[in-house]
Amino acid sequence: MKPFIVLMFVLIVLALMVVANLYVRLKEKYEREVNLNNLLIEISKEFSVYKDVYKLYKKILVDTLKIIEEGDAGSILIYNREKDHMEYVAAIGYDIDELKKINLKKEELYLYKLNRLNSADIIKNPRAFDSEYIDNEKYNMLMEMEALNIKSVLSAPIYVDGEFYGIINIDNNSNVDAFSEKDIELIDFLVKQMEIAIKNAHLLDELKHTLRTDDLTGVYNRRYFEELLEKEIRRAQRYGNRFSLVLIDLDNFKPINDTFGHKKGDKVLKHFANILKCNLRDTDIVARLGGDEFVILLHGADENQAEGKMGFIKNCLVENTVDDLVIDFSYGICEYKDGLDIDKMITCADDKMYEQKKIKKIER
Repeated sequence: MKPFIVLMFVLIVLALMVVANLYVRLKEKYEREVNLNNLLIEISKEFSVYKDVYKLYKKILVDTLKIIEEGDAGSILIYNREKDHMEYVAAIGYDIDELKKINLKKEELYLYKLNRLNSADIIKNPRAFDSEYIDNEKYNMLMEMEALNIKSVLSAPIYVDGEFYGIINIDNNSNVDAFSEKDIELIDFLVKQMEIAIKNAHLLDELKHTLRTDDLTGVYNRRYFEELLEKEIRRAQRYGNRFSLVLIDLDNFKPINDTFGHKKGDKVLKHFANILKCNLRDTDIVARLGGDEFVILLHGADENQAEGKMGFIKNCLVENTVDDLVIDFSYGICEYKDGLDIDKMITCADDKMYEQKKIKKIER
């Protein structure tokens, strides 16, 4: 009888241990699901407040790697429609500056070969595919930066307003079977949130661009230029930065309008704005104040350097006419000095510009 009781006791203890173990696993699974749901809700809220699309890309990767447990690293590539290639815009676990040197054709993507970028999928041993389909130079660059030392990839396409926009890749470095159908469901949900957030960020960018630029010429408008000039003055006061302001007025613009009509006048303004943009550095700023008046902020330039730049632009205008019309302009330069504010700088440049106009009239 005693052995039977002992056996029963052992069986009961084992059963209780199994039940306890099952309870712990169920509890962990439940807590994981609750935490996952809470995190998904939190992420969907966070995505909606991002205004800078490039900061949003990084945030998307950070949060996706929180959700996809087996993810070790990740990247986002965006499709550049004009150049017809994919560009890296964000990465975790890789050197993004190095990745940005590599552009991929859509046809070089595994997901393109797998399902023509129609849905998320799991890619096992991607290096074998890459060695066959990616250009040798790109493949070697990826190998050098250890971006192909991965066993499995969870890859999902991103579409905005029904048009292909890019892809997100989540990588596992050690396990071919790291990802599951559950992970595909999760990344599908996240991608839907991404698409909404990306669209909103782009709409906000477009609105900012509209509010900041001149409709006709595409350069900045007066209001936004004055904001930028105010910031530049504060930087100069604090750090001693050098810059010059150049106020420009086209010569004989009214006769062009009166003789050839406003369409020709608009063409002249757009041409002049393009000449300025093409011959200034990316760090310089150009704006249209209204009518035929423009203004330039030349970073790091003293008055003599600004004079040289204006002479160069005048030569460009001689070589690049508008329907045989040679455009000329008068200008005034004000180099920033301590104590100058926006009004004083603009007045200083304006006075010099009208002095130049007077001299031109006398010379005629």
